[in-house]
Amino acid sequence: MKKIFFNDKLGLTQAVLDGRKTMARQIIPFTFREDKMHLSRYKVGEIYAIAQSYETIFHSGNCPNDFFVDSSTINKKYCGAGFKNKLFVRADAMPHHIRIINVKIERLQDIDDESCMKEGIGKYFLGFDSPHTDCMGFTYSFDESGKYKYPNAKQAFVSLIYKLLGKCIWESNPFMFVYEFELID
Repeated sequence: MKKIFFNDKLGLTQAVLDGRKTMARQIIPFTFREDKMHLSRYKVGEIYAIAQSYETIFHSGNCPNDFFVDSSTINKKYCGAGFKNKLFVRADAMPHHIRIINVKIERLQDIDDESCMKEGIGKYFLGFDSPHTDCMGFTYSFDESGKYKYPNAKQAFVSLIYKLLGKCIWESNPFMFVYEFELID
């Protein structure tokens, strides 16, 4: 089994685990041609383990059956570099998985509001004392700081993409593989 990585610093792994993120994008690293679809990293129907550090899994209570040697000792095979770094974890020890349900190619700027929401953008309430009838805003940060708030889903997504891939990515409007997935456990 292979594993798939989502950005922890921006809360995307947690958004997947919470069911808020069901879509991801990957820049196509070549000149676009229709016959390149077979080069996508992820394939429809395949299942991938969501990479998390063993430390995160341990604190979530979703430890693999052999995580402990006994009730007081963590198995040494989990205590190496992968304990704090998900790059080094075993895919078969991951408790959560996704299944790819669709793959397509589109330009980055062609994203619609529905797809922005599938990318993990969420709504928040501005408050009931707002004089506007539309009391919704959009964010990609679900921590308590509330510092990332935008008037529409696309602006929130553009800000997220800038943080993930750099400031020039939106303007360059690359072709991207778009992966839609479902959380299966």
